[in-house]
Amino acid sequence: MWFFLLLSGSYAIAICISTLLSYYYSSLFITGLRCLISGALILMVEFIYNKSLNIQISKYKTGYFLAIVFGFVMPLTLNCLVIEHLPATELSIIAITQPILIYLLAAYFFSEHLNKKQLLLLITGTILAFSAVVIEAGIERISLISWQEPVALFDALLLAVGWLSIERLVRLNESANSIAGIGFFLTGIFTMLLSASKPIRFTYQLSPLFLLLILILVGDLFTTRIRAQMSKKYSATLLSLICIFTPFITALNERIFNHMQYSYKFFLIIIPSLLCFIAFYYEEIKIQNKNISL
Repeated sequence: MWFFLLLSGSYAIAICISTLLSYYYSSLFITGLRCLISGALILMVEFIYNKSLNIQISKYKTGYFLAIVFGFVMPLTLNCLVIEHLPATELSIIAITQPILIYLLAAYFFSEHLNKKQLLLLITGTILAFSAVVIEAGIERISLISWQEPVALFDALLLAVGWLSIERLVRLNESANSIAGIGFFLTGIFTMLLSASKPIRFTYQLSPLFLLLILILVGDLFTTRIRAQMSKKYSATLLSLICIFTPFITALNERIFNHMQYSYKFFLIIIPSLLCFIAFYYEEIKIQNKNISL
């Protein structure tokens, strides 16, 4: 559980830093720069340390297409469209829909099923998280009149498809590092090309450049890469739980550093939501251990 907490904290930090960087740089340009650097570093390290690397893109072309386009290119590009308009906390809570979206897709396409207790915990946790948004953001935001919320939800759906595809490839013994490296690098090229159509905002101040370095190290080289590697052992639904603490951590960060006020009701609802997802985690681990012993 402690390693999942570490991944969840890293995921939350990545969301917060992405939001902060949007104040200094054009979102598409900085995403392109970030992804090009991350992709190049991951691929370079993989090819140096894994001499026997065998990537079978032609054999699993559909899986690679879904993993790269839906797991990296499309969600990171769409995220650039909404990150400058939605608060970090609202983005993080929308991201918490990943577990239930991944489960629904896995159940439909791969016949994976949760027991009744797991399903109840997953649904309850998601409903509570959205309830926190309704109370904190107000009905004018949750009514989905603005275009950003549907785009963010669609982004979460794309990520669900992408991570399921990454899981399938990794379990077919494809390299998790190669998948992540190729995904980041192609995303970097795509977003860089898109950014050329708009004026580019860029600053040479040291503090935002330092934040960019942290984002690359924590968000890409650690969180995304490790999550992909762990797909061989854990289900995509279980791994999606790394985002469960993101709303809570992001809200605390916004309150401490940006002096944003959150009502006590927000935290009263978010905490039971987190407890539901934690209980789901332990139930899933218990079932996995039982299956291994059999």
